[in-house]
Amino acid sequence: MKLNGQQLLRATILLFFTIFIFRLHVTGDILKLINPKYETLSQMGASLFLLLFLVQMHRVFTFGAKIEHHHHDHDECHDHHHDHGDQPMNLKKVFSYLVIVFPVATGMLLPLSSLDASIAKNKGATLSMTSQAQQEETLQGQLAETPTSDEAPPDLGQPAVDDNPIDPNVYQNKIPKTEYDQLRSDILQQAHIEMDETLFSTYYQEIMAHAEQLQGTKVTFSGFVYREEGFSQQQLVIGRFLITHCVADAGLIGFLTEFDQAANIADNTWLNVTGTIQLTNYQGAPIPIIKATEVETIKEPDQPYVYPINIEMVD
Repeated sequence: MKLNGQQLLRATILLFFTIFIFRLHVTGDILKLINPKYETLSQMGASLFLLLFLVQMHRVFTFGAKIEHHHHDHDECHDHHHDHGDQPMNLKKVFSYLVIVFPVATGMLLPLSSLDASIAKNKGATLSMTSQAQQEETLQGQLAETPTSDEAPPDLGQPAVDDNPIDPNVYQNKIPKTEYDQLRSDILQQAHIEMDETLFSTYYQEIMAHAEQLQGTKVTFSGFVYREEGFSQQQLVIGRFLITHCVADAGLIGFLTEFDQAANIADNTWLNVTGTIQLTNYQGAPIPIIKATEVETIKEPDQPYVYPINIEMVD
């Protein structure tokens, strides 16, 4: 019996991929990478890695006779460039292994952080992108420029003591089409819109699409602070990252918000804001702006992202 080092290396890589993905599910960090609706698919992928690992383990130990026959067969098909893991290591193979090992090594050794204002800036989230995306019914970041507010400064609260528990419905985000249509209609009639995580993107779309009709409506929402050049001292954006499939397609959605003490709040600070919806102009296009009356500093939620609603077509 002989130990095949390269086959053992391949088995080890498969094992670490299995452990890595399962660990993401156990800790809940998988939801910082993908939309919850793909969680089951991710678990299936981890199970497949486990199966491949078990299959690979049968190749780690081989017997002498089999090795000799295997080498003979390999010599015959050498021209076809098959590599069954028994050829000497070379620079090309080392590089190939490093490419495969790199993502799992960095994933296991480096802390997983949430997307923040710096990522939004790298993605180039601007109000002009939002205006285009609104026409296409896709969601991007909201940034704008507006006159300073004459309202009294809001009362800045202290960090909330609760842990901002995750709304369990945010992982399902399913609603029958009839209820969804009724919800959209009801939003336009509400005196106070409270944007919870589950329906955050739906509220956002409706407010963006009907900002003029919703002028003066009270709204409450939470998100992190983000700024761009050109904002006044009283302006900032409070937004959330919308994950359609995975973090690679994450887009910032949020509202330009205005209050007198905005300059004292650093980027990436999480705020819960209540204010009224008003209109301002950006490059000739009307957009909503939130005139904040209550601002509370909160802790970053355990699950900071929001997801598109899944509309179920029910007969």
